[in-house]
Amino acid sequence: MGIVQKESVKLTVVIYLGSALGYLNKVLLLTNFLTATQVGLINILPSVAVLYAQFATLGIPSISNRFFPFFHNKEKRHHGFFFWGNVFVFAGFLLSTILFILFKPAIAGWYAKNSPMIVDYYYYLILLALASVYFQFFESYLRSLLKTVVPTFLNEVFSKILVTICISLFALKWIDFHQLIIIYIGCNFLNTAILLVYIIYLKQFFFKPEKSKMYNRLLKPILLYGSFTILSVLGSGILVNIDSLMIASKLDLAQAGIYTTIFLIATGLTVPYRSIQKITYPLVGRFWKNRDMKAVSDLYDKTTLVMMIIGGGLILLLFGNIDSIFRFIPAEYSVARYSFYLLCIAKYVDMVAGLNGIITITSKKYKYDLYFMLVLVILTIILNLVFIPLYGITGAALAAMISLVVYNLLRLIFVWVNFKMQPFTLNCFWILLITIGTWGIVHFMPYLHNKYISLCLNSAVIGILYFGSILLFKFSPDINNMAYKFTGLKFLKMDKEKSMFE
Repeated sequence: MGIVQKESVKLTVVIYLGSALGYLNKVLLLTNFLTATQVGLINILPSVAVLYAQFATLGIPSISNRFFPFFHNKEKRHHGFFFWGNVFVFAGFLLSTILFILFKPAIAGWYAKNSPMIVDYYYYLILLALASVYFQFFESYLRSLLKTVVPTFLNEVFSKILVTICISLFALKWIDFHQLIIIYIGCNFLNTAILLVYIIYLKQFFFKPEKSKMYNRLLKPILLYGSFTILSVLGSGILVNIDSLMIASKLDLAQAGIYTTIFLIATGLTVPYRSIQKITYPLVGRFWKNRDMKAVSDLYDKTTLVMMIIGGGLILLLFGNIDSIFRFIPAEYSVARYSFYLLCIAKYVDMVAGLNGIITITSKKYKYDLYFMLVLVILTIILNLVFIPLYGITGAALAAMISLVVYNLLRLIFVWVNFKMQPFTLNCFWILLITIGTWGIVHFMPYLHNKYISLCLNSAVIGILYFGSILLFKFSPDINNMAYKFTGLKFLKMDKEKSMFE
């Protein structure tokens, strides 16, 4: 069993547990104990803080993924990589904070009318961003050391347990909403502190300004790469948050709260890819270092096939149970039904596109990823400006879907033309047909008034029709062999191909 399999299985378990807690917190608890306006604020604050942090890190997380293999030497304390990374991150945070304070009048003007609570809690974002900055830095450092489970557990599970506790205190009326925000910020600092303790425990805390010839040779490409990736990562952050921010500005926080809640449900589609991505990112960087194009191509093909299978199953579970899902939350959220469909399709396309983004950004042609990101950000903003006034939150979802489809198509073509790689095979076509066919059957099943029975019945039918077909026709050795390991059924096992996980 290879490192990708061992780590990705652990990460998948952790991330799914975290997703379950996230659904409990944001879909069930927040929507039922807070007003839609309060939900909007508590969802937007961390989103803005992450965006703030992505600029403040000055591209160090991406630099770590790309260049840390060249510095990796514990005996030489990794040539001072941790120390110099911290210097850049701290400088970036100071610069970002100065700009954040200077631009407050302009930003406040956008939200003062429709979402004044954002203005009231404006300066709280500085503390929240500080915790996020160092969590991102520590996590990227550990990810480069291939230590991904603990930071993922903290980010995906432990932090959400703390949020559950906070919401419970609010629901019991032991704290008010203002205190809820303050405690939430404190929980973020606790997470970051634990990650630092973990680095010290691993004896990887090398906080000295080491001198090395490596910097003379790599400083220029590091700075160049960092300058491009910071814009790319910032663009990615803008993309994720721009729709909810524009909804808060042009509509109100209540609508933003509804949209961000539905967005979270749709994001559940990407959970498997996120777990594999955390491992494949540094691995693709190592493949490029060794100029092993075949390894990159094989990983690209197999990851895309696996993600298409898993993504198809998840989108069927979400679409097939949409009526039951909306019965778990207040009726006012039902206005986002069509937004839900559009966002799920957008996430499915982004997931199925595979490793095209990672392949591009870890290659010598990484600059082009920035160009694609700029196209995406501009297109997303323009489409939101057009569609939100016309269709409200459904317009924001439509803008997100169109933008992500165009973006992934551009990156897919780029990798195909420049690296002679494209991941789609005839098996992908058959999987898509099975997905559409299964949806056609489930869509016409009668809805039972008991949401629990309906949820179980629809899920069972999807499991039998979709996953049964996938396993029976053996489209993917990876999926079949993993199913064999869990079930022990010998007819599932495939020995013809080496697994992507080995």
